[in-house]
Amino acid sequence: MKNPRVAALALALLAACACAICCLPANAAAGWQQGEFDSSGKPVTEYHCAPASPGPHPAVILLHGAGPASFGNSEFAAMCAELAGDGYYTEYIEYYTQTGPVGAQDITHIQKYYLTWMTEIRSGIDAMDKNPAVDSKRIAVVGFSLGSFLALSTGATDPGKLAAIVEYYGGLPPPFQSMAANLPPTLILHGDADELVPVAQARTLDGLMTAAKRPHEMHIYPGASHAFNFAAVPMWYDAADAQDAWRRTLGFLTEYLGGRN
Repeated sequence: MKNPRVAALALALLAACACAICCLPANAAAGWQQGEFDSSGKPVTEYHCAPASPGPHPAVILLHGAGPASFGNSEFAAMCAELAGDGYYTEYIEYYTQTGPVGAQDITHIQKYYLTWMTEIRSGIDAMDKNPAVDSKRIAVVGFSLGSFLALSTGATDPGKLAAIVEYYGGLPPPFQSMAANLPPTLILHGDADELVPVAQARTLDGLMTAAKRPHEMHIYPGASHAFNFAAVPMWYDAADAQDAWRRTLGFLTEYLGGRN
């Protein structure tokens, strides 16, 4: 991406989020427990929030986008705590563990590390399958930007592993588009003014899933930019759209994870 406006927006995102890890709300941080799992003999960091009641529970994996390792930590911790309070075992996978962070426009390193990240995410799902607190048949992924690309790529290449995907402003990369019929039920959320990941990505995914007769929903937010639901990026944040997208997310998870324990 060589558009100077897009470059400036990406840099603003990185700068706005540099201190996000310092701003965790106390109630969210209390349920934000660090752990790790093995991927190809190497440890991968994760943070999880467990429901208070005994399991097994439906589970949700959260995947961040490109940017600093700390980007959006306050929001992710809050999501984790809320989902656990609703009865979902929730895990945030830090898939940068083996590679370090990449910028939103660092296409070279995104391509270089993509399969490593997919392997880490698959290993995280496998670890959840063995977790007695988790119902292995009711695991969903909620991804944001790069995390959505990774969630969709994983769903396309590992049919039957996921019960649902919620993808915010991402897409399915061309090498995986022929496998769209493998995707689980998917909720597509995107802003039509997104300059980092154009809304055409959402429409392409919608077309692929429609052609494959896969259950999905799509909602396009008029005038919304990238990361419209992250308050850490005030230049893009839209509270009304963020609330609506989260409401749709919770409804979709309830529908396709078969209820909450």
